[in-house]
Amino acid sequence: MDNIRALKEKAFAQELRATVMNESIQNQAKLISAYQTAEEREAILSAIVDFSDDAIISKDLNGIVTSWNKSAERIFGYTALEMIGKPILTLIPDDRLEEETLILSRLRSGERVDHFETKRRKKDGRIVDVSLTISPIKNVDGKITGVSKIARDITDKKLEEQRKYDFIAIVSHELKTPLTSVKSYIQLALNKAKERADKFAVNVLTRADLQTSKMTTMIHDYLNVARLEQGKMTLSLTAFSLNDLMEEVISDALILAPDHLLDYSGCPEVELYADRDKICQVMMNLLNNASKYSSTGTTIKINCSLEQGQVIFSVTDQGVGISPTDQVHLFERFYRVSNKNTMEVSGFGIGLYLVAEIIKLHGSSIKLVSEIGEGTTFSFSLPMFVR
Repeated sequence: MDNIRALKEKAFAQELRATVMNESIQNQAKLISAYQTAEEREAILSAIVDFSDDAIISKDLNGIVTSWNKSAERIFGYTALEMIGKPILTLIPDDRLEEETLILSRLRSGERVDHFETKRRKKDGRIVDVSLTISPIKNVDGKITGVSKIARDITDKKLEEQRKYDFIAIVSHELKTPLTSVKSYIQLALNKAKERADKFAVNVLTRADLQTSKMTTMIHDYLNVARLEQGKMTLSLTAFSLNDLMEEVISDALILAPDHLLDYSGCPEVELYADRDKICQVMMNLLNNASKYSSTGTTIKINCSLEQGQVIFSVTDQGVGISPTDQVHLFERFYRVSNKNTMEVSGFGIGLYLVAEIIKLHGSSIKLVSEIGEGTTFSFSLPMFVR
């Protein structure tokens, strides 16, 4: 009788494994609910864990490993026998040990950690890039007793990203020199045309100068993205006049957004201690974004005010607006809103990413308020400098 039962269980397990291997991740949850008994649910969950391409690991609240699947062996090089009962710190590089404490503190409060990208150390000492999704394990009483961790090897993804950023950096750097020369020639020809009062040449060369300015800004953005991804973007902090900065911004905006009305309310007479060039770049990116996504002739409002020692900057347009779904991803690298209102708008989705990262480097954050068809307001704050 026992032999017959064992054969049946073996056949059932084989059937489950075959089914799981042919199912997508989305369908596996539906598959589980199709089996009624606790034994069957346990068997299919075991099969999913066994055949997952991701490392699936559990540990207790002290960070001691309690389970270790086959993909964990493949990704990290340790067998289950070597890791179960050992601290998860075995996998964590010395410069990232504080991550475990922070993650455990979040999990003890019942919080889930999704798609946390970091690095871990393999048995042979090599470092692997991983994306972690970590959830608390609760008993029947709802008490947190452990941690479930899914680790995905993203080394190939990171290498591909690095190749992309290297390419962007090289191409952008090579374009800078000839573009600077072209801009100089255009400005020289423009001055000559103005001296001759040649209205046609002045008009054409002014537009050419505008386009080279846009290309220069784009190239600087690409270079800054590459520096950010390599951790090489630094701030050059100095004290400077807020009014002087805004006069420069407004002057450039009148050239770069000639088809819009600019409503500038003025700024308080204060100083900032920040990276002047990068804050100027932030403002120009916000204004460029406002002009691209709002109709010709509409108004773009630029405002700065002083509140409790903080200078609040804001740029408001009367454009197409941003849906709540897109707002969640708007500051992600290369993310672009895709709908009928934005199909003809050029860009690569790096301007707002750079804005968010530069503001973050200054210890602040970018905020937005938007409604479809009503426009958008972007805002951020920086501390006033006191001598």
